[in-house]
Amino acid sequence: MGPVHIDTALEWRGRTVVDRNGEKIGTLREIYLDEDDRPSWASVHTGLFGLRETFVPLRDVEPLEDSLRVPYPREQVEQAPSVDPDVQLSGEDEDRLYRHYGAAEPEAPAGDDDAMTRSEEEVVVGKRKRVRGKAKLKKYVVTDYVEKRVPVQREEVRVEYEPSDGE
Repeated sequence: MGPVHIDTALEWRGRTVVDRNGEKIGTLREIYLDEDDRPSWASVHTGLFGLRETFVPLRDVEPLEDSLRVPYPREQVEQAPSVDPDVQLSGEDEDRLYRHYGAAEPEAPAGDDDAMTRSEEEVVVGKRKRVRGKAKLKKYVVTDYVEKRVPVQREEVRVEYEPSDGE
């Protein structure tokens, strides 16, 4: 699919993420930007009750009607290296994640024992000038306004005067 526009990626938050076979993996929670402020990774809540969070690359996400499909099997996403979603991704973390997802090859069809999988790799080398300094992760906070009826209780105090016996 290629690079994802930041507005598109932000709209994907909260959508269901499915694997290449359509099996549910979890819910897309947050978007992480690369050093050029382009959406690069997404955190997905997985596991029972969404207690675990894993990262998937956004480069090959395919939007469907009500979900997002990643080109990886569910097991591969669930076995991704553990990275703390509340801190900036280090270069080492990102390298581990890229190795985890970059090494994936299509599985051979079932029952095709004499099949051979051939793969090639191509290395592209180049250089680009960058400003010297530190990179920072930018996390966007989006406010959603929701209309909902909420019960509100309050206490009222009234002063009541009672006439005395002599009046």
